[in-house]
Parts: sequence; C-alpha cells; structure tokens
Amino acid sequence: MAESQFLSVIRVWAAMAWADGTIADAEAQAMRRLIGAAELDDDERTHAYRFLDQRVDLDTANVEGLSEDARRGIYRAACRMAAVDRAIHEDERKLLDRLRDHLGIGSEVAKDIEGGIPGLG
Repeated sequence: MAESQFLSVIRVWAAMAWADGTIADAEAQAMRRLIGAAELDDDERTHAYRFLDQRVDLDTANVEGLSEDARRGIYRAACRMAAVDRAIHEDERKLLDRLRDHLGIGSEVAKDIEGGIPGLG
C-alpha cells in the first residue's frame, strides 16, 4: 500500500529532525504533537511514531503534487523543526535547502518564511 500524503509529510519533518544525526528532546516532543494531531489511521500513526526511533532520510516523492500553500506550509513546519532546539546545524541547513528545491519554493519566498521563525531568520 502506498504511503498517505499525511504520512509522507510527517516523514519529511522527521527527516528534518534527524538531519544532524540525533533527535533532540524538543524535536521529539514536537514530532509527537504533530503525529498526534495528524489525520492518520492507527497503522499510519504507529508507523509515524517509529520515525522517532530510527533515522529518516528526506523523501518528497509523495508531496510533489501539493498546492503552493501546502508546500510552503511543509517548508515552514520543517524550518520550525530545525529551529526547535535553537541550534541550526550545517546538516539541517543543507536539508532545508534540498527540501526547498524539491518543493519548488523560490529563495525569496524561503527567506520570508525563515525570517518568521525564531532562531532561524
């Protein structure tokens, strides 16, 4: 069965949390809140919680067809995830740049989004 778009988006955010090789407590708490609030069935929710235990790599294959607003929202949430521990590591910056490119978000739009994130902008 193909992964739902909701689960794919959570996978993107989990990859952001794992970008520096570890998942900080603040990142794990944020992920738990996102997973708890997401429109997932029980199996998907269980699968999503596993993202907290094992490193996740960036995969945007199932989010390509989203609206511009949705893609911006995914990027904004990924930026917040990167900044949640108040330290932006080089690996997180690189992953944000890759995500921005995969989502087709222009650098000026990304700069505006990042400017609204405490600890990032």
